Amino acid sequence: EVATDGTIHPEDAVKQASRILIQHLMIITDENITFDNKEDKKEDVVDEHVLQLRKVLKTPLEDLDLSVRAFNCLKAAKINSLSELVQYEQEDLMKFRNFGQKSLSEIEQVLTERGLSFGMDLNKLGLDNLDN
Repeated sequence: EVATDGTIHPEDAVKQASRILIQHLMIITDENITFDNKEDKKEDVVDEHVLQLRKVLKTPLEDLDLSVRAFNCLKAAKINSLSELVQYEQEDLMKFRNFGQKSLSEIEQVLTERGLSFGMDLNKLGLDNLDN
């Protein structure tokens, strides 16, 4: 059984560890071993994208340069990071006290600039555990 921090699937962790071990063995033996696994290359690209997305989603609201009104409305709703914010739908945000169309447009622009959107299902994207 292999446990990971959630950034990589256990099966992929074993594959990656195997590649590293073989690379080290190649250094010792001075022999070349080639790999031709297109699936692994595709998974590496996906993993890079997921890692980048995780990093962006961990961004605290303080780092977003929001207007005072938008920031205070989100803080009052106990929203502290992008990962918490993207799970809301636009209609839900409009129900917050003192939150209007201008704040919504501002936040929508911030999300769009980072490749995010409202109503994201982090579980479906495999990004539900961002504490690590």
